[in-house]
Amino acid sequence: MAKGSHVNYALQAGRSAENPRVPASIRTEPTFYNVAEAAGLFRLDQSTMYRHLRSGSFPGLKIGGRYVVPRVVVERLINDVLAMGQCVDVADWATRWRDSATAGGAA
Repeated sequence: MAKGSHVNYALQAGRSAENPRVPASIRTEPTFYNVAEAAGLFRLDQSTMYRHLRSGSFPGLKIGGRYVVPRVVVERLINDVLAMGQCVDVADWATRWRDSATAGGAA
């Protein structure tokens, strides 16, 4: 299996990308990832993830001085990348997501 293809297979099979043997109905994934976890998912340095969160080029939530990334953001990004079938610039993706949320009346 090609490197990274287990993620695609796991998502198509309704299984966790982190542990493809665990069915989606059983997995217990967090609602939010802390910066270290989110950076690890994307194989980024934590400082890079912080930079993108602070600049708004990656969607996240700031509570006090702490940043977290909603799991649904990660899932949506993965699904959109797979649907597009090409490299996606996350800053452009985040802008399109914000614009579509604003147009749809989301706060």
